[in-house]
Amino acid sequence: MAVAFVLRYFFLMALFTQVIYLIMFTCLLLVLLVIWYRRGLQSPAEPHVAVIVLGDIGRSPRMQYHAVSLAKHGCEVSLVGYAGAQPTAVLSHPRIHLRHIVPWEFPRSLPFTIKAALKVVFLVWGLLKVLLFSAPKFDLLLVQNPPAIPTLVLARIIATLQGASLIIDFHNFGYSLLALKLGEAHPLVQAHLAYETFFGRMADDAFCVTAQMRSRLASEWSVSATPLHDRPASMFRPTPLEGQHALFLSLWDSGLLDRLSDWWPDGRSQTLFTEVSEGQVSRSSSRPHLVISSTSWTPDEDFNQLLDALPALDRDLAKAAKRAVVVVTGKGELRQQFEDRYAAMSQQLKAVRVLTLWLSFKDYALLLGSADLGLSLHTSSSGFDLPMKVVDMFGAGLPACARSFAALPELVRHGENGFTFSSSEELAQSLSHALGVATYDLPQLESAAGQPKLNGWDENWDAVAWPLLQSHLQKSRRKAD
Repeated sequence: MAVAFVLRYFFLMALFTQVIYLIMFTCLLLVLLVIWYRRGLQSPAEPHVAVIVLGDIGRSPRMQYHAVSLAKHGCEVSLVGYAGAQPTAVLSHPRIHLRHIVPWEFPRSLPFTIKAALKVVFLVWGLLKVLLFSAPKFDLLLVQNPPAIPTLVLARIIATLQGASLIIDFHNFGYSLLALKLGEAHPLVQAHLAYETFFGRMADDAFCVTAQMRSRLASEWSVSATPLHDRPASMFRPTPLEGQHALFLSLWDSGLLDRLSDWWPDGRSQTLFTEVSEGQVSRSSSRPHLVISSTSWTPDEDFNQLLDALPALDRDLAKAAKRAVVVVTGKGELRQQFEDRYAAMSQQLKAVRVLTLWLSFKDYALLLGSADLGLSLHTSSSGFDLPMKVVDMFGAGLPACARSFAALPELVRHGENGFTFSSSEELAQSLSHALGVATYDLPQLESAAGQPKLNGWDENWDAVAWPLLQSHLQKSRRKAD
């Protein structure tokens, strides 16, 4: 029986592999036929750029910002990715066209490797359908990495056959994310690294998010990339008190703040954080400190550190006769585990409450601008990317407490615009010190709102990204002519 089972298993795996190869070969033939036909098509009057996310468009702010900036410079933009959270400015711009890929869901019982293979096959078809059948010829493809599979190889093929330029925007390294699941020594991780390195070199140009990432790409991958640091969009700014009052009333009415019911005042003229007197909105006299974090609840952010730090923070708050609310926004697979552990310890916490919310992008920006302190537990699977949430916190005028890793000093300067920490004890001390409820051997923190502001996305993009993209667009247009 055991031998028969093993033989049947290997037979099915071999059959499955052959089916995958057949599907991919058929897709390649289809691509070549379609490209042969489309090569005779005229290029559109205006430059046409495909901005490819292969993720939730609404939760990919950097690629949305790319799309808006390109559109402002006269390009027609196809923004390709999954439907999900509501995007921001891209919806209202007449030059931006959303082209959605429909993700496929597979049974949880399937092994990870089989699910990954099936996902790649269906993504190949989804990308081909959008890029070849639903849009005119492209002059440039701007691709987010990760994910690298199958985007990089398909984008390279399509860009080459259409005479377009391929630009990769390295946010991180895909193989390092896969290593979180399988371990760095796993053959699939090593294969992913080889694939990502090879097709990274095949790009016509590249952006990356940090100077350290540029050095790594140059020294180990032989890829020349231009650092384009994240910058806050204009929507991230301090929220006026009137806006704060309206936001907290709206969140209360929607039931999202029910866990604060025993702290919440009666009436519509007051919230836990604001109050109205003679038509003027002010901060509530009993307002708790408000700490904000956001996450996708993935393994590269260990929110157990926050739970471990809560008892010490609670003691410091109680000694100072203060209270605090910590809001964590986002959704993902590890959220339930966090909520279960917090529920088990919440009765022992008297001065601090934790809320897990899922907010629209607009409400998140308003809540961030209403807070006192930002928190980031992002550790970076590669050590070379930066948490965009901290950029948004600085745009909203908040200092930030951020988990330390190699590239972080490019953004967070310990004791100047925030605190960095490694352990839960350091996190608790950083939070208490930053909120002013206890004094530890840490510098006196100055709010990011009082520091010279980061230049905004538009100013930075126009100076760094547009000259590079414009040169490639001009090359592609000359080829078409």
